[in-house]
Amino acid sequence: MEKLSHTTESILDENVERLAELFPEVVTEVREPDGSLRHTIDVDALRERVGDVAEGQRERYQFTWPGKREAKQEAYRQIDKCLRPCPEESVNWDTTGNLYIEGDNLDALKLLRNTYAGKVKMIYIDPPYNTGHDFIYDDDFARSKADYDAESGDYDEEGGRLVANPESNGRFHSDWCSMMYPRLLLARDLLSEDGVLFISIDDVEQTDIAKICNECFGMQNHIANLIWQKKYTRANDAKFFSANHDFILCYSRSSDRCVIGKLPRSEEMNRAYKNPDNDPRGPWKATPLHARSGKAGGVFQYTFSNGYVWSPPSGTYPRYSVAKLRELDESGEIWFGKNGDAVPSRKTYLTSLGDDGVVPTTIISYKEGGDNHRAVEEVKGLFEGKNLFSSPKPTSLLRMLQRFANLAGDSIVLDFFSGSATTAHAVMQLNAEDGGNRKFIMVQLPEVCDEKSEAAKAGYKNICEIGKERIRRAGKKIAAEVEESNRQLKLGEEPKGVPDIGFRVLKIDSSNFEDVSVEPGEFSQDAVLRYADNLKLDRTPDDLIIQVMLKKQIELSASIEKLDVDGCTVFSVDGGRLIACFDRDVSVEVMTAMAKMEPDYAVMRDASFTGDDAVSNFAEIFKNYSSITEVEVI
Repeated sequence: MEKLSHTTESILDENVERLAELFPEVVTEVREPDGSLRHTIDVDALRERVGDVAEGQRERYQFTWPGKREAKQEAYRQIDKCLRPCPEESVNWDTTGNLYIEGDNLDALKLLRNTYAGKVKMIYIDPPYNTGHDFIYDDDFARSKADYDAESGDYDEEGGRLVANPESNGRFHSDWCSMMYPRLLLARDLLSEDGVLFISIDDVEQTDIAKICNECFGMQNHIANLIWQKKYTRANDAKFFSANHDFILCYSRSSDRCVIGKLPRSEEMNRAYKNPDNDPRGPWKATPLHARSGKAGGVFQYTFSNGYVWSPPSGTYPRYSVAKLRELDESGEIWFGKNGDAVPSRKTYLTSLGDDGVVPTTIISYKEGGDNHRAVEEVKGLFEGKNLFSSPKPTSLLRMLQRFANLAGDSIVLDFFSGSATTAHAVMQLNAEDGGNRKFIMVQLPEVCDEKSEAAKAGYKNICEIGKERIRRAGKKIAAEVEESNRQLKLGEEPKGVPDIGFRVLKIDSSNFEDVSVEPGEFSQDAVLRYADNLKLDRTPDDLIIQVMLKKQIELSASIEKLDVDGCTVFSVDGGRLIACFDRDVSVEVMTAMAKMEPDYAVMRDASFTGDDAVSNFAEIFKNYSSITEVEVI
């Protein structure tokens, strides 16, 4: 019977498997120090298969910085950490599909990867802009405690280091790039084939983050650099220019699969359609008969029924064929101006446009996407006028990006620099508008609030506390607005359902299990007795079931039901796909009852068995009652 691994999956082993699928002959075996054999890649054999390669001192196009190699290795490094459930801080724990993860986002991405790889439709992040005043995650775990203490910065609640990155630092750009690189490598794995990534950034690191994304996602998957007008007033005290915009970089997992959603038509757009000739087909707008591109050929001419001989202007091409022009002419869809002697154009009717919407532009004005002031006022409106965040984003901007991402009604949206939780707020709003059931996953480090800040004065210890409270308050406000709208419905109008305004809180912590990998001589007799059960004293079955869900690729929002089976607590997850029991001395009767549920997976603890015979019974019982079940021990 297999033992369930405590660590995250090995990305390097996965990469070996992928190469083996393409080139089976490049796979070889090497012997580990413990004598075991491990599959790996024969680099010389791979070189023979791919031909000429760039290596050594050979010149090549690349973007590099001091620490890049370590940053890449950090993305691939396995961790032995867990997510611990916090129902007491959650909203609608049993029914919600949303998640709020508290902890280092690099750990979170590693923990999420096995279950959510290829499932996230949209990722939005608003990382620290590296202005010299921001705090960045310090991922250099090789430093000593003395090195950490010598640095300026702040600690999160778990002792993790948040390091200020002043421009005087010789590694100003390198540290920031090393922080972002492994996170973006992992983020790509989470995106669905048609998924998109949006990154808010300013001028300082815009070029660097674009180069990192080109490497992680591929330059061919760069969709656009959007410009968001974050301010509409001029800063006359600016040294050079008044900075009124931020960039929003857009990348896809696969540009061949990506479809950018269109925006709904506005009233201002519709006002451009008139009906000066009282056409019974309704308002229309004149559009040219020529185009900038087309098939080259000889001179094109068409004589309309009124005698007008038309040719496309020099350097342009006819938009329509002769047959199509004749059809438009005969149906009265050609406009020759008020006096009948103007250059002809086609009448495009408002009714012919349907509900397809309009292609978005790369410039997002403050009128459409909101601005910094509106974002602050939104937060203040939820917190009795208190300004708890220095630079939140407006929900209108996030809703617009969600439309660009072309989200389906049940898509997953991830933000692993959650901050003020605007992304979660926007997802709930969009669901309220169109009845969707999109899910959000927020990830945020519990960065301690400055004691002089308005947030600290209001009683909030860290950013996570504010973010979670913002989602609670925004959810209540959205639910109240939906209910009020339903009360005002006219006879025959369909009421809207209240969207999912809940979320499960999960906190990243050290392993659920004690480290028992030390040499036997290092154990005292007391330690041996204490580690007879290697589960940490403060951990519960609820902690274990979350860990098993991740291992079995079951979404963390799946239903979790506790059943009483002959006095034992049996977990039934995701409608019975996973059955688990972590009690001690579990009887054969309980195991048999679990097997009769015919789950896909069945998991128990070492401590659940009274001896080796009981472990064998566990496997045999499932062979008899549910041979399809994958049985494991944790």
